[in-house]
Amino acid sequence: MKKTLVAIGVIVVLGAAWTGGAWYTGKQFEQRLPSVVDEANTRITAAFPEMGVKLVVEDYQRHLFSSRVNVVLVSDGSTGDNKPLKPGDRIVINEIIDHGPFPASQLKKGVFIPSMASVRSQLDNTPLVKPLMDAGKGKSPITAVTRVAYNGDTVSAIDILALDFKNATSLLRTNGGTVNVSIDHDMNKIVADGTIGSLVIGGENQWQQHEQVALQDFSLDSSTHKGKQDYSVGDNTLKVKTLTYTIDGKDILSTDNLSQITNANEDGDKLNVQVAYSLDALHVQGQNFGSGKLTLKLSNLDTKAISQFSQQYQAQAQQIMQQTGNIDPAMQQQQISHALFSNLPIALKGNPYLTIAPLSWKNSKGESAFNLTLNLNDPAQSPTSETTGVLPWLPYVNKLDAKLTIPLDMATELTTQFGKLQGYSDDDAQKLAKQQIQGLAAMGQMFKLTTVKDNILTSSFLYADNQVNLNGQKMPLQNFLGLFGMFGQPDNGQPQTQQQP
Repeated sequence: MKKTLVAIGVIVVLGAAWTGGAWYTGKQFEQRLPSVVDEANTRITAAFPEMGVKLVVEDYQRHLFSSRVNVVLVSDGSTGDNKPLKPGDRIVINEIIDHGPFPASQLKKGVFIPSMASVRSQLDNTPLVKPLMDAGKGKSPITAVTRVAYNGDTVSAIDILALDFKNATSLLRTNGGTVNVSIDHDMNKIVADGTIGSLVIGGENQWQQHEQVALQDFSLDSSTHKGKQDYSVGDNTLKVKTLTYTIDGKDILSTDNLSQITNANEDGDKLNVQVAYSLDALHVQGQNFGSGKLTLKLSNLDTKAISQFSQQYQAQAQQIMQQTGNIDPAMQQQQISHALFSNLPIALKGNPYLTIAPLSWKNSKGESAFNLTLNLNDPAQSPTSETTGVLPWLPYVNKLDAKLTIPLDMATELTTQFGKLQGYSDDDAQKLAKQQIQGLAAMGQMFKLTTVKDNILTSSFLYADNQVNLNGQKMPLQNFLGLFGMFGQPDNGQPQTQQQP
């Protein structure tokens, strides 16, 4: 009897503690939600200033063990044809919150980690998302379950429903996928990974042709954190096993094993960013055009200057995009380009440099490669010269070093394939390709821009200190420009060159 009473007493105490904990954590979650939404809105505005959207919280209903709330994406009141949401449009996310310390939904999964809450999120059936809800047979196309720790860290499992949506002009089809996301309490560190087995998106273009993009085995792997200067640094990897683009059911191009790997890191107060692209094969209308790689690296970026450049450019671009009336899209794009280049000198503070190592393309006949290093100047600290008027970008350049290697057989094979796409027969395409490549090689040698040895075309160019070294021939920049009639002619009408020792 005594043991029974003790057991009952323990159960009562634990039940009371759990009930009290659920009430407390539910109240705590409610108090923290506004700050979380404010932080999310700040990040949305910073990352997508032109979208004009924000999150709001509506209809919070707190109970003892669970609560409900709607998080709604709405227009921030700004207008423009480019805005995804118009005033009055709503995308509603229904949130069902199980209170801690041991949320019931987590216990059902066998997760016994004390947590502030477990939140299940799904889309409400509003007019904007109704077509997707119908494609999912009445179910939310995206659902998420998020565990919220007491310190504010979150771990989310996001499920993408299998969908099959089609109307007169659009198509969306996927077999679904999953994404896992972990975010720390101050939203500084974000880790994400996910996969989608297949995704097909289609629609009509401006010529009433049906365009379609299909992806197979898409994957994401990302780990980033906020650096000392508030920039996200870390690694991101995107991979697609196959990507196919068709028009009116005809294959235009496809890729095998396309990937993008991005790394950003800090070195003191400077930022370095590297992006590497690769693909194992590019097929154009059924022909294998080969494989390629491209690695771009921006180094020595001054983070404060980049921030100032970004803010000024985005503010001007947003103002341009908010223009109303009959705006010519081409003129609008020209204004945006002008805003970009007029603000670009700000980003060059700190003398950053760009590296391409390599840009390469390989087919059955060989591999071509292009490598470049471009050291940039802060234009405010760069003296002007008489060549500045001819080359207005010259004050930006401190050093330019470029090298190009092209096997002529490889170039001929590539050009032959383009000829076949234009309707030439195999023999005619090959003959025309040989003539074109031999003509270009001869022209390059005539202007001393390239050399040919062992059936391989090469070119090297180095500019520094107002001097040019072109394939071993040294000359002042003015003489180099004179080769192309850009700066008059040097003495005696010939460039003053000397052989590199």
